[in-house]
This record gives sequence, C-alpha cells and structure tokens, in this order.
Amino acid sequence: MSMDYKDICLKVAELSQETGRNLKALRNQQTPEAESKGKNDFVTQFDKDTEARLITALSQLLPDSGFIAEENTSDKKGATHNWIIDPIDGTTNFIHGLYPWCISIALMENEEMVVGVVYEAGLDECFYAWKNGGAFLNQEKIAVSNRPAIADSLIATGFPYTNFSLMDQFIESLHFS
Repeated sequence: MSMDYKDICLKVAELSQETGRNLKALRNQQTPEAESKGKNDFVTQFDKDTEARLITALSQLLPDSGFIAEENTSDKKGATHNWIIDPIDGTTNFIHGLYPWCISIALMENEEMVVGVVYEAGLDECFYAWKNGGAFLNQEKIAVSNRPAIADSLIATGFPYTNFSLMDQFIESLHFS
C-alpha cells in the first residue's frame, strides 16, 4: 500500500496548529506548574494532556502506528509507522510565558523520516515537509540558502542543557575558516 505523505503531512500540520493555538490560549489563562524530570528538564500537565490528545488524534489518522513521545509514552507495537512527538518543545519557555515553544511531530516509516511538522505558536509559523515533497512555511515553499561559504551564513543552534561535558565539542564544531 502506497502512503500519501502529503495528505498525512497537511493533516498533521492542521492538527499541530489547532493544538498550538489552544495551548497558547490556555497558557494565557493560567500559569502551569512545573515538575522536574531532571536537571533543567521540566514537564507540566499541559505537556501530558497535549501528548495524550495528539496520540489520540494521530492514532485515528494511522490506526496501526506506534509512538515515541517526549513524556514517556513509547509504544512502537512493532509498527512500520511510528510517530515521534514532543507536545511542547520548549517547556521551560512555555512555563515562563516566553516564546519560542513548539508542537513537534514527525512520522517515521521503518527507520526513515517521511513527515515532519513544527508549529511555533508565538509567531503562528508552521514548518512542514514530507518525503519527496519539499519543505513549507505556512503554505509557502521554502529552500535552503544558496550561500557557498558557511562564513557568509547565519547559523542558529541550541545546545544541550543537561550534558555540559559536550559543550566544548559543540563550540569547536562552530569554528570555520
């Protein structure tokens, strides 16, 4: 059976936007209580509830799929298709009422990523892509820069906040000639 990645991707993009907008409205009404999962790693009831809703919706979209999710939900069921979910990517920012924070969802077929969606609620930006379909930002096709030299490029990155022993290695990798 051939899978329509575009159709799935567009449905997941719609789901992530709806979810993000609802979360934004809820966050504006109340401050979430944070639970510590470890050093600089937090979870809220918003994370848990959002993950549960996303799993329900994605299960309806692909009933035989499995899940690998941020808040300890992992049920791959030996499935060919597995969803990878971070219900609130940027929980620390979310807790403090700051942006960015995102809804991040990907679909893996066997060991290959075939759909990816990231919705950032603060700017109302939905980035999405599907296998052999290109990448989009809010229905507009996007592409990588044509800059030939990395020295002429803008690089944005995030660093791990739980394993500082790797920091020197990350900083060193940013040195270029």
